[in-house]
Amino acid sequence: LKSVEDLESLSFYGLAQTLADVQKLVDRVYHVETAKAPLAQDLAIAERKEELLEAQGQLKRTMGALLEEPRLTENERLLAEDFLQEQITKLRSAAGDARASKGIERLTDLLEGVRGTPPVPESREVRRIQASMKQLDAEWKEVAPIYDKWQAGRHNFKSNDDLQAFRRRYEECRKGREGSASRLEVALRARRDEAAEAAARKAAAKSAG
Repeated sequence: LKSVEDLESLSFYGLAQTLADVQKLVDRVYHVETAKAPLAQDLAIAERKEELLEAQGQLKRTMGALLEEPRLTENERLLAEDFLQEQITKLRSAAGDARASKGIERLTDLLEGVRGTPPVPESREVRRIQASMKQLDAEWKEVAPIYDKWQAGRHNFKSNDDLQAFRRRYEECRKGREGSASRLEVALRARRDEAAEAAARKAAAKSAG
């Protein structure tokens, strides 16, 4: 639950992913309550039931607050629609409840706002990582077949220096690809500095002009 401690640092994507993680733990709590022989780790999670439910509610409230004036990427907009639709469906199961009806009305307004607001670009860091991943993938398509042939004894290098240079290139590409997904996930989960992003776009447009 460490990520729940500082919700202000999370983007809508980050909040949605954290909510999904918390929901999995809540599901395990409910499983413990009906299981005949629950596992020790599940019992430990069940002891934190109230903490988990509070975190779940806090996440939903924070997500709802961000949707009052949505600034969402294309991916986040889809997540927001799914989130709101799920909440509306849950409230509709309480048909006839005045509070539920009011909640449905508010959520429906939020949904219309999300659908009617154009998406914003991903952060500069996300775009930088995505561009790097694309470049690494292109390079991997070039170096991997050569490496496989060399390993199989079907490719020779002109000199040992060429071999060592190629191996360094291969390892750098391999390590870069292995770490890219986790770096991208961290960047996607981080709250965007909208003012800084807007200033950067304005400066870029000015220099281009």
